Amino acid sequence: MRLLRTSLFALPALMMACASEPPPPAPVPAPLIAPTPAPSAINAAPPGLDGRWSGRAELAAGQGRECRTRSLPAAMTVNGGRAALTFRRGDTLEGTITTDGMVRFADGTMAANGTFQGRRMSGEASRQGCSYNLSLTKR
Repeated sequence: MRLLRTSLFALPALMMACASEPPPPAPVPAPLIAPTPAPSAINAAPPGLDGRWSGRAELAAGQGRECRTRSLPAAMTVNGGRAALTFRRGDTLEGTITTDGMVRFADGTMAANGTFQGRRMSGEASRQGCSYNLSLTKR
């Protein structure tokens, strides 16, 4: 009986000694990281606008006598969504074209805005209280 009692106490110790080691933990996969999206271009202008544009700024109807210049030649250069609009006197305004094809120019004495539609840009310009209709065509 004594042998049986000793065997019963030794059995758990033997079982523990013979037990295999637990398997190593499974490797944790690296978390999936979404790629960083490319930064939005500053230039969100519609394609095909780059180049030289020319036309006129015609005095709008209903302007007073103080608006003596009835028509001004106008030229514009577009490059990468930026536009530079120049009038006969050398006054140059710069602006950025938006995704919907609109552009706004302004400085201390002049302002202009316009919309591109295909090979034409039409809009308005103002200088010293005088308003002009602006019409340019891509060359």
